[in-house]
Amino acid sequence: MAPMASACPASLAIAVANAGGLGGCGALLMQPDAIHKWVGDVRAGTNGGFQLNLWIPDPPPKRDSASEDAVRRFLGNWGPEVPEKAGDVKPPNFEAQCEACWRADQRSSRPSWAYFLSDS
Repeated sequence: MAPMASACPASLAIAVANAGGLGGCGALLMQPDAIHKWVGDVRAGTNGGFQLNLWIPDPPPKRDSASEDAVRRFLGNWGPEVPEKAGDVKPPNFEAQCEACWRADQRSSRPSWAYFLSDS
């Protein structure tokens, strides 16, 4: 199961794990309490494996309001209007997310962590 942010309900991960696959959660946008709830729900529904995926945050981007306005106008031609403040969204605290994943993993009899870092 691909761990895509905001597209991995616990019910789907349970079904995948119960069918012999690896359930997944893209936790990029999840607060720590939501990570705990997702893990608890999955553990209640399956003994199968699952993964939690986070992304190490990039430095904040340099903002250019004229470019952002142009992109919002362009995207407005293809779907709903993009709010002016859409670029102001802040991701959850990464360290708190890591702590939530670590605490969830400590209950597992087979914890596993993988790290992928890139120079680019």
